Amino acid sequence: MLLCTLCAGPAALMAAAFPAPYNSERDTNAVLMSATAAAASFQLPPGFAVSVFASEPEVQNPIGMAWDARGRLWIAENYTYAERAKRFDLGLKDRILIFEDRDGNGRAEVRRVFTEDVQRLTSIEVGHGGVWAMCPPQLLFIPDRDRNDVPDGPAEVMLDGFTVPGENYHNFANGLRWGPDGWLYGRCGTSAPGRVAPPGTPEAQRVPLFGGMWRYHPKRKVFEPVWHGTMNPWGHDWDEMGEAFFINTVNGHLWHGIVGAHYARAHSIDPNPRSYSEIDMHADHWHFDTGQAWTGSRDGKANAYGGGHAHIGMMIYQGDNWPESYRGKLFTINLHGRRVNVERLERSGSGYVGRHEPDMLLSGDAYYRGMELSCGPDGGVVMLDWSDTGECHESTGVHRTSGRIYKFTAGTVERVERRDLSKLSARDLVRMQTHTNEWFARQSRLALAERAETGRDLAAARKELRQMFERDASVPHKLRALWTLNEIGGADSVWLRQLLRHENEHVRVWAIRLLTDAWPLDTVMGPRPDLRFTIADLRTDLQEFIRMAGEDRSALVRLTLASTLQRLPVADRVALATPLVAHREDANDHNLPLMIWYGLIPVGDVDAPALAALGATCKLSETLRCVTRRLTEDIEKQPAAINALLAALKDADDATAASVFTGMSEALAGWRKATKPVAWEALAARFAGNASLRDKVRELSVVFGDGRALDEVRRVALDGKAGLETRSAALKSLIDARPDDLRAVCEQLLNVRFLNTTAARGLASFDDPAIGEKLARSYRSFHPSERSAVIETLVSRPVFARALLAEMAAGKFPREDLTPFHARQIRSFNDAELNKKLTSAWGELRESDAEKQAFIAKLKAQFTRESLAAADKGRGREVFNQACAACHRLYGDGGQAGPDLTGAGRDNLDYLLENIADPSAVVTADFRMTVVNMKDGRVLNGLIAAKTERTLTLRTMNETLTVERTEVEGTQESKLSLMPEGLLESLTERQRRDLIAYLMHPAQVPLPSAGVKDSGSGK
Repeated sequence: MLLCTLCAGPAALMAAAFPAPYNSERDTNAVLMSATAAAASFQLPPGFAVSVFASEPEVQNPIGMAWDARGRLWIAENYTYAERAKRFDLGLKDRILIFEDRDGNGRAEVRRVFTEDVQRLTSIEVGHGGVWAMCPPQLLFIPDRDRNDVPDGPAEVMLDGFTVPGENYHNFANGLRWGPDGWLYGRCGTSAPGRVAPPGTPEAQRVPLFGGMWRYHPKRKVFEPVWHGTMNPWGHDWDEMGEAFFINTVNGHLWHGIVGAHYARAHSIDPNPRSYSEIDMHADHWHFDTGQAWTGSRDGKANAYGGGHAHIGMMIYQGDNWPESYRGKLFTINLHGRRVNVERLERSGSGYVGRHEPDMLLSGDAYYRGMELSCGPDGGVVMLDWSDTGECHESTGVHRTSGRIYKFTAGTVERVERRDLSKLSARDLVRMQTHTNEWFARQSRLALAERAETGRDLAAARKELRQMFERDASVPHKLRALWTLNEIGGADSVWLRQLLRHENEHVRVWAIRLLTDAWPLDTVMGPRPDLRFTIADLRTDLQEFIRMAGEDRSALVRLTLASTLQRLPVADRVALATPLVAHREDANDHNLPLMIWYGLIPVGDVDAPALAALGATCKLSETLRCVTRRLTEDIEKQPAAINALLAALKDADDATAASVFTGMSEALAGWRKATKPVAWEALAARFAGNASLRDKVRELSVVFGDGRALDEVRRVALDGKAGLETRSAALKSLIDARPDDLRAVCEQLLNVRFLNTTAARGLASFDDPAIGEKLARSYRSFHPSERSAVIETLVSRPVFARALLAEMAAGKFPREDLTPFHARQIRSFNDAELNKKLTSAWGELRESDAEKQAFIAKLKAQFTRESLAAADKGRGREVFNQACAACHRLYGDGGQAGPDLTGAGRDNLDYLLENIADPSAVVTADFRMTVVNMKDGRVLNGLIAAKTERTLTLRTMNETLTVERTEVEGTQESKLSLMPEGLLESLTERQRRDLIAYLMHPAQVPLPSAGVKDSGSGK
């Protein structure tokens, strides 16, 4: 296909510098079909047709798309994604294109380059004066306020902190799309956790993101996670009622989006250890055989189920071209099945369930790798095809010079007049809200929101939308009017409170959501000064919500109220949760019992008696189990709370008692012995003869009596079906007890991620070179967040350190993971041979005063005023975060092992160099290191943080350890600072200069832009 390619201004100038993409695909078994032949290979339902909208070379590696108000298709091309060994090739760049089908024949005639100066581009969205680009670790906004398809200036970093993990280069942030509430939504996989905020935000104020979905408000500049978990969400959409749905890979493919939910995860654990249980997927079927590993669903083996485990892209069809039978159904691309799966969404309890429908499409192209699908202005559906053979762990390289965009239509396509919706009158845009094609409703709502942002008078539009809401019998039309009014300032709180009593449940649901969006308190970001709202308003809403929680007959409304719990101040949550847990009909609901619990989690920390009182009235067995477990976990600290709950349930029925006993048993799993609650005997006596409960009663009575046998604790630790938190507690109990087979148990658990770190600590008590070798060789099997603790173990004994350095010398252990602090720990063994190995494998620590002074003099000569002025302070901040922030705070961010540097004399170069290069020259007693020799042979280094008659608390760079004094052989106070020498020696010349320039600068600076990486070279 030959397209008319248009470039203008800076875009045209940059085109010549765009690096030529290359192919690293190694799969020679598959043949790249032509786009026309590939389109002909699609098997479609009768009456459907497919056209090639665009193909290579005009489009390559299409990873995301968006529509604009002119009906043009914007495409994100990603070239920087690379093969496993390289992960990302930042010598390449990514590109944003615009395609236009002017004659409506299903083929684009015009192609424009908007920008080709981004990297790691995963998705785009258009609106509010420019283009939004997800380029992890940053969310960028590229302004184009005059809408001439040429960037008005450089990209603006709106958010950063969307981490691209070093060990896993997929699952990272993606999926930009405007929601019906006016927020920009996105997705993120669980293996790419981040800490997100606007650039320059201190670490303590950043928002943790552990997978799931998030949203960002373009006007308020507020970011917040929406729900948490799953594995790798890569597609989402909203139905006609504004309910969100998303698809996912591996551990379930279809999920109803519930604000505040904790969804089931794969290959990771919930970062909140008190979520206890997670909500499972919302489909009633799988697309692969769950009796086998998900990795076995490739190569046609899962065709009978639906094609396989991996799903990419999602659309709920709400257009007007396809047959009516398709409207409202969910379509998602099945990667390994090379097909499009179809789901029928049905209400079920408080939410929805997905029912399996026949597949929509099947491709005969071995290169087909569908990425996304979306309905356009004529009701036809556009689909992106990455066009490659080696993705999703197949690791056969990347074929960058192919890519297709297909368009699927049914019957006769009504030609849509090509007009710019943003230029319509406000009245015409309002009327678009009743269009049969959702595309027009969404685009016209965005156009009105943009006008509201510029201050244009929309009083007439607001009036007409209110009339539409009141008079139109269609609930979807009412909701469209409501969402649009919310965007343009016509949904005030007084009216929204009236809608809380509306006859339709979806209207009531959205009234709750929009009211709480305006609350001044937010559990994620704190007070919102941008909103004119008072605590009195919150109290008014809360009283109405409490009424609804008790009276509303809609489980969907109650689910929305359960989500609202997490937006309330903790002190107010029990008041709203109490009527919610009184609905016995919700006991077996898929979502409600756990959603209520997620809102109650922090109550256990601040008001355990209130949580116990709620538990006494709770009719939801799952919620009661969680409440009981939480109270039991503090049985030693706050025995009165769990005792009050047991006393209140003295007349409980069997089902209630089962929930209570299960919660207590889960809390005490792995404990050898616990203090017995006063009310236990009476409750246990009632159920001691109950056949279904007596074993649980007997087990708990043992823990409350003479204590659980070590054999039972060992069984729990090794039980692969038990929860990781439970197994970890049991393993810690074993380590404390030190049974004869502790080593065998710990070695067995070294292969279990998130248990292996605890197992490594257990092995630290054995002075055996074989253990050190096993730990060093298995280092990469530990989760990246836990590796620092493994290094602490490896440098605690000479025999372990030898194994570490041997692996490093062989190139199998990352040199950069060993810090100067760890190097000093190794040197503290005073082992000449070990020091020699350290110098050879890692580097040298200067010891003599003459060497240090010579090094300082050399640095002073290098760091002239001109040199420091040319430094990259953002890079310097990055180096500080990697090398210094574990111990030092700066601008409220960082660790507390060392002094806070915010107010130090950092503007003095002599002061900085002397304290960094020779930190032990002058060291106060507060930061003087102590060497602790343990009786089991370990050597620990750190600051003495606390002493009691029985224990010694040592603060190291990574953790705080408390040891029994009886286990300590002796201590030696060193004249050395906790901060080790050698930090500057371990950096490149450029990194040293950037760090010093950053430290000397009087204010915080932004982190570096996405895609720009330090080469690591000496220059």
